[in-house]
Amino acid sequence: MSRRLKFSVVGTGVGGGFISGAAMTLAKEGLLELAGVVARNPAKTEEFARKYGFRSAYTDLNEMLRVEKPDILAVSVPHYMHFPIALEAIENGVNVLVDKPMCINLSEADELIRRAERKGVKLGVILQSRFSDTYRFVKALADKGGLGKLILGEAVVEWYRTQEYYAKSGWRGRWATEGGGALINQAIHTIDLLVWVLGEPTRLWAKVDTVGHDIEVEDLAAAIVEFRNGALGVVQASTATYPGLPTRLEIHGLKGTVIVEGDELKSVQLAEEVEGLKPPVKKAEGLKSWERPEAVPLENHTKLLRDFAEAVIEDRKPYVDGYEGRRSLEIIRAIYKSSSTGEPVNLPLKE
Repeated sequence: MSRRLKFSVVGTGVGGGFISGAAMTLAKEGLLELAGVVARNPAKTEEFARKYGFRSAYTDLNEMLRVEKPDILAVSVPHYMHFPIALEAIENGVNVLVDKPMCINLSEADELIRRAERKGVKLGVILQSRFSDTYRFVKALADKGGLGKLILGEAVVEWYRTQEYYAKSGWRGRWATEGGGALINQAIHTIDLLVWVLGEPTRLWAKVDTVGHDIEVEDLAAAIVEFRNGALGVVQASTATYPGLPTRLEIHGLKGTVIVEGDELKSVQLAEEVEGLKPPVKKAEGLKSWERPEAVPLENHTKLLRDFAEAVIEDRKPYVDGYEGRRSLEIIRAIYKSSSTGEPVNLPLKE
């Protein structure tokens, strides 16, 4: 590699901290150069730049793009801002890594994919759980036939958020700005893992409700998903389930079951051993994201960012590109549609 890639980020919240912390690690490795950070509050942005080692702080995206000319821009801002900021960067020829959800609807997501292809830049989505050793073991186990014919998958995200959580951020809890609630914000990672493992969904039926908060969007959701391979999927999501429980992913086949809580394998029961496939070493402590989102370790973000940077260098698709990032959003949008109509929704879905 002839030079380090210049990395910039828009947003100084929790998500911006995750990807910037990962970028710090890769800067120490010589892969990235930390260029500019952009956010609205000058003092907070300058403090963020000092904390993570960025060269400069900006309040204007276009100025940062013009001055710094980054190779990669990470977009970690409120959901409704993902599309216009990512689009602006793409049109300036910058490779874009956008936080989940990539957009608040599929028409925006499809437009980002089209524009990135037209401009010849990379588009990636921050769905870092796909880089977890635990979930990669689950994926490999399913792909190698270790579970036999897949028959059932369960994605369960039963968290608790206070009314204050929504009130202190004006964009949360509103359709126009958050794009949804428990599904699109909290459960999207686990939904992504479900479709990653089980494959192409073909139809779903769902119901969402608002039961514990004064918000427009859902804090409770349940869905049944049919997959092309014949498996059924169950999605349960909430931010009203006191006191909040660990995220759970269960994958069941005719020859085995695997259950993950947080990032920890709770159960692997197989009718037959799979040669050459060993479960990852158990970590001392599982993820506590249902209690404190900032407690999630940076390991998976670092792996995802490294893959994206190498995809730019090698001119290949990133592991989680725009098409992959769209899959969980499609499920969520279909759930909202099914709940609003009371009818099953066929997939693929276009908006």
